[in-house]
Amino acid sequence: MNKTQKKDKKKSPKKLGMGLSSLLSSDEGLASVVKAKIESKVKSSSNNKDKNKPFLSLNVIKSNLDKKLENLESKENEQVKLPIQNLISGKFQPRKHFDQTELDELAESIRSNGILQPILVRPLNEKGSSYEIIAGERRWRAAQIVKLHEVPVIIRDFDDSTALGVALIENLQRSDLNIIEEAEGFRSLMLKFEYTQEKLSSQLGKSRSHIANVLRLLSLPNSVKRHISNGDLSFGHARVLVSLPEDKAKEVTDRIIDEELSVRKTEKLVNHIKRNKAVSSDGKIYDSFDKSNNINIEYLERELTVLLGLKVEFNHKNNNSGSMSIRYKTLDQIQPVIDKLKWKPK
Repeated sequence: MNKTQKKDKKKSPKKLGMGLSSLLSSDEGLASVVKAKIESKVKSSSNNKDKNKPFLSLNVIKSNLDKKLENLESKENEQVKLPIQNLISGKFQPRKHFDQTELDELAESIRSNGILQPILVRPLNEKGSSYEIIAGERRWRAAQIVKLHEVPVIIRDFDDSTALGVALIENLQRSDLNIIEEAEGFRSLMLKFEYTQEKLSSQLGKSRSHIANVLRLLSLPNSVKRHISNGDLSFGHARVLVSLPEDKAKEVTDRIIDEELSVRKTEKLVNHIKRNKAVSSDGKIYDSFDKSNNINIEYLERELTVLLGLKVEFNHKNNNSGSMSIRYKTLDQIQPVIDKLKWKPK
């Protein structure tokens, strides 16, 4: 090869492959490539009999690069502290109700032990003055009760879609969501991320039958769902109610609350409503009787309700026998009824 050919060969540019170009576009990629080059130099220097400063310098550089790579890898999970007023409630928070008693208990735990798990947030502006909570809103609220000035956070630059998915999955994996919040979370994942019930089951570790039963609750009237969210009705009660038409579901809900019916009695009541039967509050079954067709029964109920100041109902059977019930909320309401029944005109 002549000198001209050698010269031309030196001038030809060395092209980078797409993979390497991609690596060099980030700090981590650049550090990885340089580290590989340094390691190569270190090996060749170590084989050299003249082990002097260049070898030591290369080792120092390699050590620094190792640290840089470790820092880059851990940066994603790095915790920082932010002023508590810089955080705002997440718009994708599936939890609608925050129990004050539970928040107070969490606040006491934070007062004693601090916040053990950092809050996950995303920046809302480039200035870094405002952050939206993705996961950990209860900790943030409890920290405000304790009057902390700063809270530990992990910052992620999530887009809306990712933020929604993370918020839903993080909250649905917890056990303290009420059953309606859980149902709405399932529905959001299915509608916005095209999750199937099978994928929900796999992702969240919940049985497919549980997911199916929870989703059915969304068909209940809004007033009934509010009672479930407030804790007036259990999941067991709610599962029984979904088989009823809307108007009947509302009626049975009122009766469950007023008479404090167990799930078993509710099941019995619903089963016999479907069969056109009537069931008394003591669980006994009677043939159905339409009180609206008997003016005397309605009149007696109204008059006694006004007279006693408590709701009075007749459970009337077709053979003209039956029972009368008086609904009360506290035992203090009973004494005035006794006094009225004992009253005699002078």
